[in-house]
Amino acid sequence: MRTARAFTLIELLVVLSIIALLLAVLLPALGGARAKAKAMQCLSNLRGMQTAHWMYMTDSNGEFIQVGLSHGGIHTNEDVAWINTLEEYYGSSLLHRSPMDDSPHWGPAPVGEPIPGASDVSQRRRTSYGVNNFIDRNVVPYGPNGQDPWPDHYRLDNVPRPAATVHFLIMAFTGPFAGADHPHVENWAGTFPPGTAGLQVQIDAHGGPSTSWDSKSNYGFLDGHAATLTFRQVYRADVDNNFDPYFAR
Repeated sequence: MRTARAFTLIELLVVLSIIALLLAVLLPALGGARAKAKAMQCLSNLRGMQTAHWMYMTDSNGEFIQVGLSHGGIHTNEDVAWINTLEEYYGSSLLHRSPMDDSPHWGPAPVGEPIPGASDVSQRRRTSYGVNNFIDRNVVPYGPNGQDPWPDHYRLDNVPRPAATVHFLIMAFTGPFAGADHPHVENWAGTFPPGTAGLQVQIDAHGGPSTSWDSKSNYGFLDGHAATLTFRQVYRADVDNNFDPYFAR
């Protein structure tokens, strides 16, 4: 009778070494594929929101959606907030959240951590996405060439290059702007714009260094397309960026 032959210790070590080597090669690739899939899902969310916005404009004489969730918990206006007015057009609140968004501030209260500095302790994060404040009639800082903003409306015909003008973006996961639905882009100008922008917008939501010119995030544009871009691709200076529609290129 023949006896079964067992693996030697050296053979087992060789097999384990090969498995460890394969895992070392495959895991980063799998992680990269997972991150890419999440980025694509986030882009799909943005495209869906842009499509819904076109439907909204059709029913609203061409006017844009408005923001209504303020940072700091003051001046909130639920009646105009786009997460409410746009919902009937895309039909699902799931699009409010990016698959990359691991913010600790998701609610509603008492679930989730309070928004830092908010006057309302019950304020929580309600959307991953925000709207470029330069195309909101109430919070636009100034109109073309530094003039006063339009008081009654903001429509597509006010924007010279819709395909170059950012509409939706990803709000900062933490900090005072985590509960808002818009940033204040006019405050980004200064010695290091990525540092200021990174406090309001998650400019590294999809990779790259944190708060850097090379930080990557997803952006939706007024013509309906969405793309993963570095911060330097959407903002270069206060007179050269893709947020102020009169400097967008």
